Amino acid sequence: MSKILSVTIPTYNVEKYLKQCLDSFIIPEIIDDMEILIVNDGSTDSSPIIAKEYTEKYPDTFKLINKENGGHGSTINTGIANATGKYFKVVDSDDWVDTKSMINLIATLKKDDCDLVYSNYYWVDNDTGKKTVEFQKPFDGVVYNREYNFEKLPHEIFLKMHGYTVKMDILRQIRKIDENCFYVDMEFVVYPIPYINTVKFIPDFVYQYRIGLPNQSMNVEKMKRNSTNFDRVLKALLKFYDENVELNIADSKKKYIENVIARLVASRMKIYLSFPFSKKVSKDMKVIDEKIKSNYPAIYQSNINSAVRILRKTGYKAYPLARFCYYIKQKS
Repeated sequence: MSKILSVTIPTYNVEKYLKQCLDSFIIPEIIDDMEILIVNDGSTDSSPIIAKEYTEKYPDTFKLINKENGGHGSTINTGIANATGKYFKVVDSDDWVDTKSMINLIATLKKDDCDLVYSNYYWVDNDTGKKTVEFQKPFDGVVYNREYNFEKLPHEIFLKMHGYTVKMDILRQIRKIDENCFYVDMEFVVYPIPYINTVKFIPDFVYQYRIGLPNQSMNVEKMKRNSTNFDRVLKALLKFYDENVELNIADSKKKYIENVIARLVASRMKIYLSFPFSKKVSKDMKVIDEKIKSNYPAIYQSNINSAVRILRKTGYKAYPLARFCYYIKQKS
């Protein structure tokens, strides 16, 4: 039976949360429309045993793929290589989906043929269960359930992986995501852009993103330890940008990619500010920023981060103040 949606579940040592994730897809109304690929990335806990229970009980929906550890990017690559559905979505194994919203997403995928269907998501605090929204809406004036031409969308929108449901035909054309590397979600959302022509936004909060876990890659301490991974992803996206500029992609798509990379640069500066006060750190920040300014002026000009703007305006003389403000913010 042909599936409308393939969902890849990157799985690594998540025995505590995996059942909640997989249970969220057991929705009688739509379970036959989905293919759930549990990509076990070399787990050493009971995660693969838990996953096998679902494949045995629901063999037409759940599939277990065991592989050696290769990181988040490798699980996405494996999912893309094995997916058979018309559309593709990534849901991390410590997160889950909302039942009613998932039913509405599948209904949208069945009746439409957009390249990308973008839904909303909640941040859910692991300790309190409190739900918050990062973006109330994708952009001001959005008309939900309307088909947009990507080139007509506001340049400042920022589409994140949690909201992505994208056609498999597009993902089969993109380059592989970096493996053994953190922060590759930025690659996943940017690499398809040259091939995405039509987009539909739906108001449903499909993805439930668990926050507050000590081992999350976006944890500040982990970001500091893995800052070289951030540099690796930035380098990959700059190379991708160069290649697509040479291919003369539409100006609107070029501008969108510039804005996303500018956000990544600002995030890199945030990581620098998380390190203890140091003249070397200040110098390193200035060096990387000068390289962006010299080699990628359009990306440099796309910055919207106020802290980066102040640092640049003062020739990085405001670094001590910026570091102090960051420290106070983290303590509050």
